[in-house]
Amino acid sequence: MTYRLRAHGAHHVGTAGPLLMVTRSEGVLVGAILHACAPRPVHVLANEAMTAGFPAAVLTKAGDIPVILPTAVEAQQVALAALWDERAVVVTGATVPVGYLVGVTGVDVMPVVLLGADGRVHTDPPRPRSRIDVYFAPAVPVSVPGDPLRASTRTAIAEQVRQIVSDAEDLAAMRSGRM
Repeated sequence: MTYRLRAHGAHHVGTAGPLLMVTRSEGVLVGAILHACAPRPVHVLANEAMTAGFPAAVLTKAGDIPVILPTAVEAQQVALAALWDERAVVVTGATVPVGYLVGVTGVDVMPVVLLGADGRVHTDPPRPRSRIDVYFAPAVPVSVPGDPLRASTRTAIAEQVRQIVSDAEDLAAMRSGRM
């Protein structure tokens, strides 16, 4: 009730099957916003602001995956298990190398664009009563050009994902009028 949330394209998320959603938003409320707008349960890999703003026990109870830097190995293992169990996982910001998750699972990538979800700094929530638009773009298959355990392959996959998310952000900004 504090924010005016608008979900666009939520029908693209579906209700079953593995799905890797990727957003570049780094705000403290990204997980809560995605839990509220997605039509199915999602497991959010907690970004730095979420980890600073909420205790790990609270994140885990909400279904999120706390990330312990610098390697985030445990978070990657939990995310892989969720994808193999055909659940939806959301990677926020640069928390976990997305190339590894896509390369190992071969799952489609859904870009998610959040407009108005960040405060002045990442640990600040947006202003009360502000409009937050969440755009769920259609999932895109990503080609895996070789062995997913090689660094060059993971880098190529990560670049494909970065371009997919960037294109979705441009389209969402144009549609919303927030260019």
